[in-house]
Amino acid sequence: MAVVRLAALTTCRVLLLTMLMMASTYLCAQTFGLAVNSRGNEVDSQRVDALWRINLETGDAEYIGWTSFFDLEGLALDSEGVLLGVDDDSKTLVRVSQTTGLAIPVGGQVNRNNMGIPLSSNLDFGMALDCDGQAWVVSSSTQSLFRADLESGQLSRVGVAGSLGAPISDLAFLGDSVVGIGVGLSADGTTGSPNLYSIELESGQATLIGALGDAALPYNNAGLDFDAEGALWAVTDRRAVPGGDFPSAVLRIDPATGSAERVSETIVGLESLAVSPAAACDQRGTPGSIAVPLFSPSALLGLILVLFTVGGLQARVRLA
Repeated sequence: MAVVRLAALTTCRVLLLTMLMMASTYLCAQTFGLAVNSRGNEVDSQRVDALWRINLETGDAEYIGWTSFFDLEGLALDSEGVLLGVDDDSKTLVRVSQTTGLAIPVGGQVNRNNMGIPLSSNLDFGMALDCDGQAWVVSSSTQSLFRADLESGQLSRVGVAGSLGAPISDLAFLGDSVVGIGVGLSADGTTGSPNLYSIELESGQATLIGALGDAALPYNNAGLDFDAEGALWAVTDRRAVPGGDFPSAVLRIDPATGSAERVSETIVGLESLAVSPAAACDQRGTPGSIAVPLFSPSALLGLILVLFTVGGLQARVRLA
């Protein structure tokens, strides 16, 4: 019996060591996102409205290149890793090179203003792609949701103008669920809607999940995306907020409550974010909440706690 107990305890220790090593790898892994600084304080004009690769954990930013557009706001990755964006200045849906940063309208170089919206409109866009590859575009200024045709760029409104009921700055998909982040400050500089919302795609309506909290404030527009493990990230534009110009903040948000924690700070003027194609697509249709991925940091920590408990019980049995 003592030999059996010793073998069980040794096995537990081996499993615990293995899980600790795996957890260390995942917890120390860096998460990167793509973003455009559609506002900025860079001396070189081609370093504003440019594509950057952001280390979300540290805030370190790598310059990729100028987009050739002047208000590229929403960014999203399709299932093949192609980067798409929406430009508010020219009302153009574009593909963006992750090598050079250069953006080209879908449908061809001459196909600017391809969204079917007057140039005089000021919409403030965000964008995300769902698990089926459908592109969804949101306008914070009109509080409206649109579908986008990825071949032509044409937008079609969901519901009526203002149906969202909140100024949503950007969207993110996790399986069948979609969430949106509200604008932090209104156009006149007063408090906007610094909250996380769930979005109903059929009606184009938003429902409050919860406030982001003090860690997110103050900010103007924001970019939002889930990573491949299901963690929700945001970058917030803090240029020209009360008190001055501040670096963009990188936030990690609890999708269940909306509560945000500030992880790092990075370059000025980011209001778009693409981290991963739509996440948890293999779990669509599963009742209840999206499951925590088996080898995500949260799952690994949970398993480690279980193994510590089992190891403690085995040790007590052996000593008894």
